[in-house]
Amino acid sequence: MKDFKKFKNFYILKISRGEKINETIANFCKKEAKKGGFFIGIGAVENATLAHYKVANKKYSEKKIRKPLELTNLTGNVCFSGKEIIVHSHATLADSNLKTIAGHLVEAKVSGACEIIFIPFNQKIEKVYDKITGLKLMKF
Repeated sequence: MKDFKKFKNFYILKISRGEKINETIANFCKKEAKKGGFFIGIGAVENATLAHYKVANKKYSEKKIRKPLELTNLTGNVCFSGKEIIVHSHATLADSNLKTIAGHLVEAKVSGACEIIFIPFNQKIEKVYDKITGLKLMKF
């Protein structure tokens, strides 16, 4: 991703066709927003993988969707576990019949456009493993 504009308190990112959303956000944070942040976005994707987490068995179930989809909402944050960048994103996707599906966004490739507002944190937020949920959760 080469296209972003920095404003006083936020960035606007334009993720290009063919780029993976979560991977691109992680790379942006390595170079520019090094403390992580919060993001929202819209666009069009293909080859999306969504997941649903079941706390009872501490496992994700995944669904791959190969058809073109509208990205009607993308919401997430970027935190850290040591040096590891953790992009936690959720998406609502719509098909050509306007049927929606939503969940944890494992990854998706941009098929048309993806525009994101990224609000950087002013300090890094760590995520640590929580035994009860089986997830890495924010630690303050």
